[in-house]
Amino acid sequence: MKSVIFIHGDKGGVGKTQCATRTAAAFEAAGRPLTLIDGDVKNPGLHMLFEDRTTCVDLRTAVGMEEMLETIVSSPDDVLIDLPAGGSDATAKMTSDGSAEGMIDLAFLLDQIDARAVMLFVIDQSREVLAALRDELAVFAGHQPDWVVVRNHFQDRPFTLFEESMTRQTLSEIGGQIADMTRLDPAVVAFMANTGCNLNTIHDHADASLIPKMRAASALRT
Repeated sequence: MKSVIFIHGDKGGVGKTQCATRTAAAFEAAGRPLTLIDGDVKNPGLHMLFEDRTTCVDLRTAVGMEEMLETIVSSPDDVLIDLPAGGSDATAKMTSDGSAEGMIDLAFLLDQIDARAVMLFVIDQSREVLAALRDELAVFAGHQPDWVVVRNHFQDRPFTLFEESMTRQTLSEIGGQIADMTRLDPAVVAFMANTGCNLNTIHDHADASLIPKMRAASALRT
């Protein structure tokens, strides 16, 4: 069964693109084909590191939504979509009755193509992103995607608000999982951005020294 993986998080700066690029690199390292869609044409971070095989669409528009849907349907492989900031605007269009342009009943679509949805929702320690996660869990309750909450440890603080919230309990009740995205050395991030490498291909770059390669490998394992 094909998986359609949405990298979500709603607000900008929470680490969605970092999660998307790490996931794409992990698939690449495992030799698993993955179709990539970057839904943020203003800041296409996924496209920057996987330029040769990433489709850029503007998911803020009906045309962009149609392009994403056509790519999901036509791809023989798993599909990963890096949603833009304010991704709830895009997901709202996927949970409609699907009759209007740029709208779709995601559950019905996935049933037609024998696929499943996976929501990788990236959170930090803020109240705003926790509220967005709570709202999206409610929106998708009838569509039953697989949920993985990715805790971004860029800041060295505990996820107390999340752990003590009803949202955490809801996630457990639906069988959702939690993954931890460890902090990556900013110098490694900058090197990849400047050279077009990702966590997998950095190991073959002539200008990458051993320590950045080791840190990239550690991030890739997680």
